[in-house]
Amino acid sequence: MRKIFAIAILLGSTLIGSAAMTQTGQLGVDAELPGKSLKWIRIAEQQFKREKLNLDNYTVTVFEQDDYVAVILKSFDAPKRVRGSGGTYPAYEVEISKKTMKITHASYVR
Repeated sequence: MRKIFAIAILLGSTLIGSAAMTQTGQLGVDAELPGKSLKWIRIAEQQFKREKLNLDNYTVTVFEQDDYVAVILKSFDAPKRVRGSGGTYPAYEVEISKKTMKITHASYVR
């Protein structure tokens, strides 16, 4: 009986230890977004490449309206939850038609 108890304790402590190691080894999440946003970002990416904009230097925002979607690149220090750049921070906006899934407008905004 003591052997079974000792094995159960050893097995339990091994499982708890490995679960704790797994949790501390996890990486942080950089972003979470709805899957439908990804298609709009991919379409806008064509324009970002034409403008030679490095996405590593920006925060990407997807802004959905009834007829179109705007994909906006903003600097990291621009205000959150503001369409465009908030005034003093340059941003780049690509507008995409939901109906045709084509870029209808692209420009720098303030």
